[in-house]
Amino acid sequence: MRIYLVRHSEAVDRVPPTPDVARYLSARGRDSFREMARRFRDAGGVPTRIFTSPLIRAVQTAEILSETLRYDGDVILDPRLSPGFDVAKLVSVLDDCPSEREIAFVGHEPDMGSILTRLLSLPHGYAMRKGAIAALDLPNVGDPLRADLAWLLTGDRRIEDPAILMT
Repeated sequence: MRIYLVRHSEAVDRVPPTPDVARYLSARGRDSFREMARRFRDAGGVPTRIFTSPLIRAVQTAEILSETLRYDGDVILDPRLSPGFDVAKLVSVLDDCPSEREIAFVGHEPDMGSILTRLLSLPHGYAMRKGAIAALDLPNVGDPLRADLAWLLTGDRRIEDPAILMT
């Protein structure tokens, strides 16, 4: 099974009185993620399911991904992907859809970076940049606590060697 960890793109700044949950993608965030979604498509990303945090900025990121891929399923809002998403909640979602081949998870930092760090057994925490996408292969669906890095799209780079993430 392949999973994709997607950090939402750039959102508007936190300014009162707008609560954090209501922050939405900035114009630059929408534009940059459209480009990232095209790169994702060109890299062969074909999720059979897309799950997203219910926070607006993550939903908008998931919608851009869905539109760019011409994904024909529903983008699934799942509260488990809200801030605080961790490996246990990832396993819970995976348990709900054991027959899926490729699943995209759109969420937040530091959650996505922490999951990436844990699944790849990195010696130091890795922080995913806004709009970054990591493709991970779970060798055994029954052991979702270990994964292999297929690639990571971040900024204008494509990283395939997990050793680069260890520095």
